[in-house]
Amino acid sequence: MNSDIIITEKDYISLCELVRTEKNLNRTELNNLKFLGSEIRRAKRLKRKKPAPDFVTMNSEVEIIDLDTSKTMKLKLVYPGEADFRKGKVSVLSMLGSALLGYKAGSTISYSTPAGTKKVTIRSISFPELS
Repeated sequence: MNSDIIITEKDYISLCELVRTEKNLNRTELNNLKFLGSEIRRAKRLKRKKPAPDFVTMNSEVEIIDLDTSKTMKLKLVYPGEADFRKGKVSVLSMLGSALLGYKAGSTISYSTPAGTKKVTIRSISFPELS
């Protein structure tokens, strides 16, 4: 993941606080938290109040395609307490969630799973909060 990523100032503040305060994590979650921390440190911060509709932010809805299976999924990027994968809500502390953060539509990203590395392409991004 060498591409530039962008996060809003609001997301930066919230996610830094999450990284700083999250305590009761298992080993996988702790590794994901460290990865998220490294991603937000390298991200370009956008000072606008409202995000540009071309990159993944917290609470944005994302349509991705799994490049191994060609399966399309619609997901919403959420904070850990709101996560429910069966309802399409993926935590920013998951490997997929932290990998999606800050990337633009059309980006292909890789992330780790217990079964190995997966690749997905972001097909579209929407922002229901702004509607």
